[in-house]
Amino acid sequence: MWKCTRRSWLIGAGAGIAAGAWNGAGAVEGGPTDDMVEIPAGPFLMGTTAGQAAELAGKHGYHVSWFSGEVPQRKVKLSAFKIDRYPVTNRQYHAFCTATGYPPQTHWQGSAPPDVLLDHPVVFVNKADAEAYAQWAGKRLPTEAEWEKAARGDDGRIYPWGNEFNSDACQWDPRGAYPFNGQPEMIPPQNGRMAMLLNPGDLNTSPVAAHPAGASPYGVMDMAGNVAEWCSDGPGPGSAFIKGGCWLTADPVNLRPAARNMSGFANNPSAFYGFRCVKEIA
Repeated sequence: MWKCTRRSWLIGAGAGIAAGAWNGAGAVEGGPTDDMVEIPAGPFLMGTTAGQAAELAGKHGYHVSWFSGEVPQRKVKLSAFKIDRYPVTNRQYHAFCTATGYPPQTHWQGSAPPDVLLDHPVVFVNKADAEAYAQWAGKRLPTEAEWEKAARGDDGRIYPWGNEFNSDACQWDPRGAYPFNGQPEMIPPQNGRMAMLLNPGDLNTSPVAAHPAGASPYGVMDMAGNVAEWCSDGPGPGSAFIKGGCWLTADPVNLRPAARNMSGFANNPSAFYGFRCVKEIA
């Protein structure tokens, strides 16, 4: 039985990560790959206008304050960077755990993920877990602005693929089975969520390449639904922006790249939190 904790691992191995001891981990089977997409330098439209927020509130039955964190829309200029085409998968995260001794995910029910979930995004990761993986891979977590530009391009579109929702372009909950203000209920794994993750016949994450119609203007995949993704920055101390909605999001309005309503505490892992990484362009 696993004895190590994330705290003890970070204490014992943190210096090794900081020194880049595991750079070049792409040589490990299932480890990070170079399947990254270059996002060009320049401005993009981030957030939502007050008029759009009012229209969305009326259309979807929300109070306009639901969108207050997105307003105003503003032009943000970014340097060029690269971003992972897909969220980090269980296969890749397992390679990280194997190479470094980082604790495996408890919901794997062993030291490795079930074969059926290998190419699904890793879940039950908090921000520290995501950052540890990113450092091992020689990358980092994206800022919210970087994530949003990669997801919606520079033209202010509502979804990665355009301005109209496409139910086949992402992994979401069209049945509305677990809605709470259009978002997943915070039900702990012991109350059934774990079984759902391990049973591909139930509502679940999907393989990261399962929705080609969901590509962003740059060809980045899974930026709406499947897993909500950690960003490096946040709305306040101890918190982080978590973007994109997830496999349990029941209302398309909360799958928009501009949405901020899933952001929360950085130390909170969840059945619907995952991540992807970015790196600078030399």
